[in-house]
Amino acid sequence: MEQRKETRIDYNVRFFVHVHESETEPEMVGMSLECEAIDFSAHGLQFSTNSELTAGTLVNINIGVGEPFAMYTLRGQVRWVRPKEEAVYMGILLVPTDDTDLERWLENFEQLQPREA
Repeated sequence: MEQRKETRIDYNVRFFVHVHESETEPEMVGMSLECEAIDFSAHGLQFSTNSELTAGTLVNINIGVGEPFAMYTLRGQVRWVRPKEEAVYMGILLVPTDDTDLERWLENFEQLQPREA
């Protein structure tokens, strides 16, 4: 059953997440994972990677998207994890914090959608 409340944008972009906090896997804090976006909305994103994080883990996300191109630093919480074949798919809920670009991300969200050629 579909639980999404926001429109998702399909977006194939590579980026990094950095583990900020994990109660269940403290040894993961500080690790960086290369990821590939599947889609995102104003308040969340889905990506694939080759390492599994547990639900509840907080990650810092560095992603560059949009026209004009801009870099964003965001904080997110892993909400779900689904291993599939050789990849791991995760859903992230973006969370507000003072040291991120979430406000600018939300303001610019309409311009983040890729333009069709």
